[in-house]
Amino acid sequence: MQNLNNVNSLLHDIDGNLKNISGTTHDYSQWDDTYTFAQDKNKNYIYENFRDGTATLEGINIDAMLYLDIENRVFFSKYRNSFLESNKKDFEKYISSNLKNKNVVDTIINYKSKFLYLSKSEILKSDFTGKPKGYLISVKLSENKDFLINYSLFDEIKISTHDSIQNNLEINLAFLKNVKIQTYYENDMIINHINFYNFDGEYLISLISKNNSNIVLKGKKTILLFNLLISLILFLVFFYIYKSQYLIENQNSLLNEEVANRTKLLNMAYDKLKSKNNELFTLANIDSLTKIRNRRSYFIKSEELLSKAIKFNHNLHVLLIDLDHFKTINDTYGHNVGDKVLISFCNIVSSIIDKKIVFGRIGGEEFSLTFYNKTDEEVTKISEEIRDTCSNAEIKIDNKVVKFTVSMGLASREDFDNIDKILHNSDKLLYQAKKSGRNKLIRTNR
Repeated sequence: MQNLNNVNSLLHDIDGNLKNISGTTHDYSQWDDTYTFAQDKNKNYIYENFRDGTATLEGINIDAMLYLDIENRVFFSKYRNSFLESNKKDFEKYISSNLKNKNVVDTIINYKSKFLYLSKSEILKSDFTGKPKGYLISVKLSENKDFLINYSLFDEIKISTHDSIQNNLEINLAFLKNVKIQTYYENDMIINHINFYNFDGEYLISLISKNNSNIVLKGKKTILLFNLLISLILFLVFFYIYKSQYLIENQNSLLNEEVANRTKLLNMAYDKLKSKNNELFTLANIDSLTKIRNRRSYFIKSEELLSKAIKFNHNLHVLLIDLDHFKTINDTYGHNVGDKVLISFCNIVSSIIDKKIVFGRIGGEEFSLTFYNKTDEEVTKISEEIRDTCSNAEIKIDNKVVKFTVSMGLASREDFDNIDKILHNSDKLLYQAKKSGRNKLIRTNR
């Protein structure tokens, strides 16, 4: 039973990883900037998201991102994994050929005996108007060392490409389908042969896990000895209870001390688990460079506030901010200085806004704020304070003084029921601010 629980924990974790990659791919494929890029192949999109020095793939924990046209031909790709990048031409040919008949898919694949998570989604507008302009594919690679580090439930776990299952248990999860498991004993080892198949029932790849079966046998013996020991203790207690009240009190004292020790150990374990959960939350929701909300976290929270604003008929504003001439800063001083400018900008904004205002990084040098239940005057005042503070700021980095300005587009909720649509309005206003000289705030007239 414990072995099956361990296998289930492993598969649910793999299913969760596939779910996360699917969510990330879905978000990026329905981003209007992605739709525009697939349509006209503009280089600004590549520069803003994938230029040298950016950590887009690291931030979303993806090893490769491929953009395909409507004919399933790769027209742009970005890698952060050396194995996939060294096999780029062959890998992209393999992907185009094997997934050409599937527009949307979340699966495990086997490429050159490597275990890969893969998600494919259609590139659509955020409002779902218009036809698909292509496909976005995200890939995450896991190797033997990753499984050994992440899954300590097993003494040994490795990737295999040998399909040998006959009598088996079949499992289907939310994203993982057609998983078959065979468990058997060999030389005092419990061996699980876990096979993954595609939607057509074709074999893909396997994971083989091993645990020492003696652990289970020793566990049963330990439980038996423990029960015998408890029985003996109870016998002695009841035998002597009428002779000595002192013995009862002493035993209670020992038991209380044991409870206190166990409670202390449980509290320590809880604190450690809580710390790990906080680390996982940070990785999933916080931008690694600026320490503010990342794109995914920003959109989730903003959608919540928009739903609340619609329900109670409250105000909601979205302010889109872009650092002016940021490319010039990078080209002049280097990406390291550029990163410090972004950090300084975020510190300025955080010092001005309150905790109820949602602040997130949604692109390279593009940021957004969502204001809930604030008046037009309050929002305008805060926005102008941010713009003016940035304009007057002097950032000293390595004996250099760097100045920067920002352009802003501010849109209100109006009748929109989707945060992307409000952000789209903000983007138009931001474009006007840049076109009319930068270092400006342009907002909707109400």
